[in-house]
Amino acid sequence: MLKFFRRFTTDDALIVMILIIGALLRFYRLPEIPFTHDEFSAILRTNFAGFYELVEKGIKIDGHPAGIQVFLFYYIRIFGISETGLKIPFILCGIFSIWLVYLVGKDWFNATVGLVAASFIAFLQFPVMYSQIARPYSSGLCFTLMMVFFWTKVIFHPHRKYYLNLAGYTLSGVLCVYNHHFTMLFAAMAGITGLFYCRRDLMRQYIAAGLLVIVLYLPHLPILIYQLGIGGIEGWLSKPRFDFIFDYLQYIFQFSVYVYLLIFLLISLSFYWYQEKPRVKNKFILISAIWFLIPYFTGFFYSIFRSSVLQYSVLIFSFPFILFVLFGYFKTTRFLHKVILIVLIGVVVIPSLISGRQHYRLFYRDIYREMVAESKQKIDSLGVANCKVILDTKKEINSYYLKKLNCPDLPFSYFNELKAKGSLLAYLDTCKANFLAYGCLTSTNWENYPLMMEEYPFLIQHKSYCGGDFYLFSRIKPVKVTSEYFYTLINTFEPSLPEWGWVNEKRCIDSLAVDGKKSYLNVAGTEFSPAYSKSLRDMFHSENDVIDVSIDLRTPPVFPGAWLVLTVSADGKDLKWSSTAVNDFVNPGHTGRVFHTLRISDVDLRHHRLMFNAFIWNPMKSPYLMDNFTIKVRKGNPVIYGLYRNVDI
Repeated sequence: MLKFFRRFTTDDALIVMILIIGALLRFYRLPEIPFTHDEFSAILRTNFAGFYELVEKGIKIDGHPAGIQVFLFYYIRIFGISETGLKIPFILCGIFSIWLVYLVGKDWFNATVGLVAASFIAFLQFPVMYSQIARPYSSGLCFTLMMVFFWTKVIFHPHRKYYLNLAGYTLSGVLCVYNHHFTMLFAAMAGITGLFYCRRDLMRQYIAAGLLVIVLYLPHLPILIYQLGIGGIEGWLSKPRFDFIFDYLQYIFQFSVYVYLLIFLLISLSFYWYQEKPRVKNKFILISAIWFLIPYFTGFFYSIFRSSVLQYSVLIFSFPFILFVLFGYFKTTRFLHKVILIVLIGVVVIPSLISGRQHYRLFYRDIYREMVAESKQKIDSLGVANCKVILDTKKEINSYYLKKLNCPDLPFSYFNELKAKGSLLAYLDTCKANFLAYGCLTSTNWENYPLMMEEYPFLIQHKSYCGGDFYLFSRIKPVKVTSEYFYTLINTFEPSLPEWGWVNEKRCIDSLAVDGKKSYLNVAGTEFSPAYSKSLRDMFHSENDVIDVSIDLRTPPVFPGAWLVLTVSADGKDLKWSSTAVNDFVNPGHTGRVFHTLRISDVDLRHHRLMFNAFIWNPMKSPYLMDNFTIKVRKGNPVIYGLYRNVDI
């Protein structure tokens, strides 16, 4: 025991302190950390009778290697499903990663670099959040760092326990190839790098270790070939822009000016606190840069030319190495300097995590759970007969929370069971309740909001969450009326308004008007209606705002179809084009109102001269009447993408 304390240095005390703080940030209110959608997807793919069925139905279709899914399959069989139990192994991986970053940084450079890099891994939201998610990201970070740790011993310190370190390198390499495709890429990248530095007399053993990793991966090869055949995740992940790397850097450093200034200060101090020794090992700066850039460019070009795979999460495995590039020039060995650096990082980054990124408020309030809890509270307070509930959610996930919150018989309707938009209108027409509660995900039909306000015109409550919203509408006018709309413009064509450009006033007729004295007649042979056009930047206050468009139409008995189209263009080129079918709202030969909605957050705003346009596209050139062409802009959900974008509340 005395020998241990004699060997316990001040650097050891500092890394222990960093580990404790990193653990507290990850374990804080552990039972309240919810499952994410990605975790639910993995959990639902463990409900199989045996291993073969797991592979065929739970692994092949996922796009990830089998390792973590197999682990979850057996872990859930032993310990069951609970947020706390399932997340603990991944949180421990995240904490172990802090220590490994320190060890690698200390070995490659010096203890100061290791402590600085470990502090960022411990305190930043990027590694903290992914440590709290039971998916292959925290584990992958741990496995890659473990592999690098043993790789360093094998390549640069072969005189110390060589074969034990070689075994550790081989085992961690196997864990990497079975964890994630990007950790497999990292293992290959490290293996090839080692060929340039390995001693000649040990080259045979080193190559044999690499070949053993490949041999142990061969049983998985048919799964990899199948997954490559089904492509990526372009159903919801768009192709990256050329400036994706700048978005990523802003994200990992928490969109915080204070963190940016901190990095600048630390880099300046690394040159100001100059010492002759220890010498900076430039080869490790080069290796770090290569190990960060290769995964990035691989993901970028694969996404551009084949199928989208590049997202922030897959770059976590190479994240520590950008820290080594930034801070690898620290050479100070003074204890006071090390304390100052750690305190500076903690004082700036942790408040940014808690207050700026609002991690514990946003990440801990899951939309799936909250919409069930809110629905239960509304029904309990307003009564079943007086409050109808519609939830646009995933049935399998919703069932979990209905059971967890002890309300399996909660009376509500699934939105997707109402099918077409016209069915929702019909459902609302039959509702006798005075209140309507509506919970929805990001993927919902956003025109549901104005559509519901047709029958329930008063908004009583709107709660915003990452990934979705919960609303309470009412037919009864409250004492204090609140509205989220801050821009409204209605063209009744009596006469037409200038925002619609030149309109042939002769077509504004007073016979068979849809509403008021006149309506606009789109005569047979006309493909496009008058179009509303306005500078997009003049329409919204925040990039989270929402534009609602509605038009009253009367169509002839034979009406093949037309579409309400919303576009955003820059210099005449469409950047965003979306539409809704008129016949989803108005049956041929009838009068009705068509709705369509555009979220500003779905538009790439990094263009100049953005124009918003709204019009009816009538490719069959059938005649129809239109009236009350309405443009409304409302305040949106400021945190809907708050886990991955800047939070502006």
